[in-house]
Amino acid sequence: MIRLKTSSRFLRNENGSLSVEACFSVPLLAWAIVATFVFFDAFKTLNTTQKATYTIADMVSREEVELDDDYVTALHEVFTYLSGQQGGPSAIRVSTVSMRVDEDTGDEFLQLDNSEGILYDDLTAIDAIEDRIPDLAPGEQLIVVESVQQWTPAFGVGLATYQFREVALARPRFAPRICWESQPNCAMDVNTPTDASTDDGEV
Repeated sequence: MIRLKTSSRFLRNENGSLSVEACFSVPLLAWAIVATFVFFDAFKTLNTTQKATYTIADMVSREEVELDDDYVTALHEVFTYLSGQQGGPSAIRVSTVSMRVDEDTGDEFLQLDNSEGILYDDLTAIDAIEDRIPDLAPGEQLIVVESVQQWTPAFGVGLATYQFREVALARPRFAPRICWESQPNCAMDVNTPTDASTDDGEV
């Protein structure tokens, strides 16, 4: 009987309950605060990467001269600066695509005119972004900028290292098309012939 009374008093006793609750709640509260910071940093990195990618596309769209490798390197430096080097290495790819018409069948198809990049793995495929390219008129060109920004969480709250991949599209603003020095038979002025001619008219 004495044991039952002692057990009953122990169960009814509320002394020290605040300390017990604190032992459970403080770790959860600390995790919530840290997780909020990590999730905010992830969304901030995503937003910054998107804006930096659109800025690069806008820069390329304003060009009126042929682009070269040094220009792409400078674009990557600008992207790195704008993205603030958010937690890891970054890569960019700048491509130009055009809508072409098959002379035999008359079918329209998307053609990759040229592609240059820094630290980007594949510079030839466009299948992954083809669905994001809007309808183009035959001969119309579009600038495609792809970026990769690696993000690593500052604290382990259940998120792993992630690569944010963004795509930005733009049309040439001041020239009918964008050309590269390494791209043969390309003229930024549609009225300029793509093949060089001699003074006597021979090609």
